[in-house]
Amino acid sequence: MKPSIFGKLLAGVMLFLPLFAFAQAAPSNPDLRRIQVGTFQQAVNAERAFNTLRNAGLSPVYESHMGGRRVVLPGIDVRHLPFVLPMLSNAGFHNVWVREEADRLYRIQVGAFREAANAEVALDTLRNAGLNPINENHMDYRRVILAGINTRHISSVLSIVYNSGFSNVWLREEPTTSQFTIIVQGNAVVTEIQDTGSTAPLAIVQTIPSFGVAVTERTHHASAPLVFFFNDRIYLHSIAPNVEVTADGTPIDGTIVINEAANGFAVLTFTPSNPLLAGSEISIVMGYGLQSARGIHMLTDVGLSFVTERGSETDFVGNYGFEHGEIGVTFTGDGAIRTATGSLVPFEGNYYAAISTGRRILSDNVAQADRISQITLGPIPEPFFSLSFYYDFVSAEFNEYVGSRFDDTASVTVFGPRGTHTEIITSVNMVGTNNMPFTGHPGLPDGGDSYVGHTGWRNFRIENLDVGSPAYITFTVNDVGDSALSSVLAIDAIELGR
Repeated sequence: MKPSIFGKLLAGVMLFLPLFAFAQAAPSNPDLRRIQVGTFQQAVNAERAFNTLRNAGLSPVYESHMGGRRVVLPGIDVRHLPFVLPMLSNAGFHNVWVREEADRLYRIQVGAFREAANAEVALDTLRNAGLNPINENHMDYRRVILAGINTRHISSVLSIVYNSGFSNVWLREEPTTSQFTIIVQGNAVVTEIQDTGSTAPLAIVQTIPSFGVAVTERTHHASAPLVFFFNDRIYLHSIAPNVEVTADGTPIDGTIVINEAANGFAVLTFTPSNPLLAGSEISIVMGYGLQSARGIHMLTDVGLSFVTERGSETDFVGNYGFEHGEIGVTFTGDGAIRTATGSLVPFEGNYYAAISTGRRILSDNVAQADRISQITLGPIPEPFFSLSFYYDFVSAEFNEYVGSRFDDTASVTVFGPRGTHTEIITSVNMVGTNNMPFTGHPGLPDGGDSYVGHTGWRNFRIENLDVGSPAYITFTVNDVGDSALSSVLAIDAIELGR
């Protein structure tokens, strides 16, 4: 039977130093110190100090500081100082700083790897040692991290890490709040409070995943973005302090993109910096301190929670016309790979992918809360720098509700370890009455008058992408304003520019 993590931690205490083998288990709230051995601008000097301490039987870590590296011994029980300080002096370190260790959580970075296979070896090694590592994307690297390590356990965990063969370890404080990169596209964000505009409180009118779904049934693709539709423009400086995202209770960082809807209002898309694990409990809170362009805040906090579910485990490669079925494709809500039906025929080949805001229009499934469906393509293993596709947007909202608040919308989000790019493809109000009659499709219209319109196949292209790899593409169709009168987004002939 594999020993528990607590057994490993206790073993780590015994391994920390031969001189400490007699020590009893640490008390529940020990008096801890951190010893700063030195701060070095040159990496080679920091590495020399680090290796000297390792050869002396100690467990140092690196910390970033003002462009240099600190070499630190964290989590030292105050009772062990009479042993540790002479060891440091004998190793040539005579001027050290001893500080009180705060009772906080840390993350230990064991390594950063370009090759996914090397990261997997590191993850497996740590798991076999009884630890619980995670994989974290950073630019073109995959960091292997031990997250949420309490100060009391640092010394023993480091012993396990070093005894498992890892040599260069970095220590960082675990973030207590989410950190965001905010990207503005369009005019739905203001940098100064305006004197004109609506006096109504700022409000969220729709979310993806929908908050109209019961919490017990609310799931979301682990790699898909989160989207919030507002009833107004947003004041930029109210965003970051009033958005909090957690995964299993731990704050997570990410990218927030603000797009301008056809009505000029804000559409906020959040994508995590690192892929969420399937089965994670995600919570996102928009605080009431969020303000409209006129400075009117929301009436209350708005919270959304859901559990992530696993998407495709097959790469999206070579299936750009959906001629190979659902390889690399994941549907949420009402969606399917389809053949010609009524006025909706493939742009090329025999198949296209489609999603609807309705109930069993395209498949045996229903849109989330009768409002939202998504297609997620990926993972896409190779980098790409442009995206082109053809779409046909069909809606029973045409032409009866053109110009109203019932502005069904289609959007696309491209995301990867380097960032996120979101654009609104089209909407009922963006198309207006410039549409063609649509006939012969079961389930449409599903209310209102007898007219259904569609755009016909149109090209949409995004240039200058650099989100890294693996990347994902998510298409979303959203029934804005209500859940009546469905819309369909069909996609075909995808091209990835490399």
